Amino acid sequence: MKDDGFMKMIGSKLPPETELAVEMRCREVWACEDIEQIKAFCIDLMKNHARAEAVLSTAMMRVIELESRLSAIKTPTRKHTGIYRVRWWIEQLHMHWKYRKVTKKYPK
Repeated sequence: MKDDGFMKMIGSKLPPETELAVEMRCREVWACEDIEQIKAFCIDLMKNHARAEAVLSTAMMRVIELESRLSAIKTPTRKHTGIYRVRWWIEQLHMHWKYRKVTKKYPK
């Protein structure tokens, strides 16, 4: 995944409308003198944060799963039939001959 894609989206600034709504809500909390209302707001804030965290976590897991599937699809499959099987046997014989050649040079 590109570094400038998802991470740039997370670190980007909020739209002006959203910033205004957040600022208005912050000023409303600052102006509030009722402790119970502030407690209720904090509880609501923590619940919303937990929900957002769960959604983000699920989305990230899904992205990781899809990337792994994509990489598995992109990798070439190794064929075990026909000429590929003959080629594999030739490679095995070649490796065996190399092994015997080295072991003959260095006896125990």
